[in-house]
Amino acid sequence: MADQAPVLVLDGPPGAGKTSLLARMVCALGDEAMWFTEPNARLATGLHAPVHPSPAGHTLWFLRHELDKARAMQPLTADPATSLLISDRDHLGALAYCYATRAEDSLPYRTARDFYARRIAPELPETVLTAILLVSPDQSLTRRGRVAELPRWKQWFDTGLLERLHTFYREIAPTLCPTPPAIINTDGATPEAVLAQVAGVLADAGFAQSARRLTTAQTPDPRPPLADEFADAYTQLGGLEALGHPFTPPIPHRGSTVQLCQLGALHRDPSGRTRLWDPLSGPAVRRAA
Repeated sequence: MADQAPVLVLDGPPGAGKTSLLARMVCALGDEAMWFTEPNARLATGLHAPVHPSPAGHTLWFLRHELDKARAMQPLTADPATSLLISDRDHLGALAYCYATRAEDSLPYRTARDFYARRIAPELPETVLTAILLVSPDQSLTRRGRVAELPRWKQWFDTGLLERLHTFYREIAPTLCPTPPAIINTDGATPEAVLAQVAGVLADAGFAQSARRLTTAQTPDPRPPLADEFADAYTQLGGLEALGHPFTPPIPHRGSTVQLCQLGALHRDPSGRTRLWDPLSGPAVRRAA
């Protein structure tokens, strides 16, 4: 375990600050980090998109994605170029949705939980750490403007769903993590305070070097413009509907350029090819010569 990089998972309900925190960490760590953005079935590349576009079909896709991700993380933790792996969500997101939704065609919570226990849990690296960011339903709505920007995001503004998600992450999720998670209440907390607590999670687990690197992280512009070099790819992949707004400026990473969005990231390799950032597929992982 001493030779393996830690894997830090950020999870929690909408509006808790996960993606903003991820953006800050990625900008601070640069080439030393490898990260997985939030799974996005609409932009599926490593796995086929759900065969049945129902809540149950999407949940199964997410769980299979998490299985592939757990397997992909194993060699990445042993890469000497990577000091920290960061994941925006993991299996907890799919389980939380199954627990909280009231959709009739959703995957039963017990089925999703058993898939995690039987298939995903045995594949997880030993160095997985989890930080659950909690936010009250009212604060979640306030931070996100209280109205869904797009119709398909409407369910994430339902107060009942948000209350059930809060219950799941506070009471049930800690039993579904490979090691006891840190639970961080972000209501009223500054970005600096949240980052300090996350750094503490790494330090307490014995990864002091990664923790120190985070103490220098600056807060990026919360709504930076999309870089011109990614404009065509962003539009072709579905634009705001599929990727959401950019959350970082374009940043250099191992000879490439990346720009993180709410639901994924765009990646330009040294040859000038632009595509989705996808550590599952391999090319984005390789170091530049």
